[in-house]
Amino acid sequence: MAIGRVVVAVVCALVLTAPSTEAAPAQDEHSPTTMTMTYEADGLVGVVHAPRTLVGALPLVLTSDISARPLVRQGAVVVVVPDRSALPRHRELWRELSDGTGPLAQRFAGFARHVVVAEP
Repeated sequence: MAIGRVVVAVVCALVLTAPSTEAAPAQDEHSPTTMTMTYEADGLVGVVHAPRTLVGALPLVLTSDISARPLVRQGAVVVVVPDRSALPRHRELWRELSDGTGPLAQRFAGFARHVVVAEP
């Protein structure tokens, strides 16, 4: 009877520690955790997609028509705006934020030292 228990214990241990046959995800399928927030300032509305952890200087991408997810996975902060003609005004809001001022400064203060606003 004791030998039977040992055999069962060994079989259970082998099953629990056996390597998985499930395929591991490819390296390019791994993405950092992201966050999505919206803002309304000076009559402008934007949806911000960004890495959850902001490290270093991240490029700011302002757009009205592309999927943000691939760019965020590459470390960009993406702002999607519904009105393409308002992109320059959004850029100015984020430029002010990068200086620590403007209407976005309170809500997005953590972005101030991490977002690089490029010229168009």
